[in-house]
Amino acid sequence: MTVVRAGTAADHEAALGVWRVSDTARRGGVPAPPDHEDKVRSRFSVQQTWLTVADDDGEVVGITFGMPARADDGLGDVVVGLCHLSLVFVLPRRWGSGVGGRLVDATLAEARSRGYGRIQLWTHETNERAQRLYTGRGFGRDGRTKDDEQGERIGLWVRDL
Repeated sequence: MTVVRAGTAADHEAALGVWRVSDTARRGGVPAPPDHEDKVRSRFSVQQTWLTVADDDGEVVGITFGMPARADDGLGDVVVGLCHLSLVFVLPRRWGSGVGGRLVDATLAEARSRGYGRIQLWTHETNERAQRLYTGRGFGRDGRTKDDEQGERIGLWVRDL
């Protein structure tokens, strides 16, 4: 049975594994550059960041990160009341099983409990599965787009909490 719960330090390596496998599958089998994994790993030490995991009998099968949003695409000051949802990843063999929705729902609930009034996320313009997930959870396109570190087009999605 899959349980969605708060992640702990003991889940960090498994969470990285979920990200690695899922991101590679999303890219058609091409892994992200090595420095990208370092950026993902660095999220574990950011203050006020929380990891949520989907745990299936001891195996982490999905993850999300919630954190305070920052101005200037993460480089500026914290934007009071705005949460940033990041790294929504589920193992490919579990895609379409509802795990991603349960993770996003749990992250939304945790963001509300922490006093956030709005939440944002970036997703790839070509990731229709993710876009259906976010639309189904009340997110809408903000209209902003940019290229990520690998040159892929991403768009900003937002919703009120």
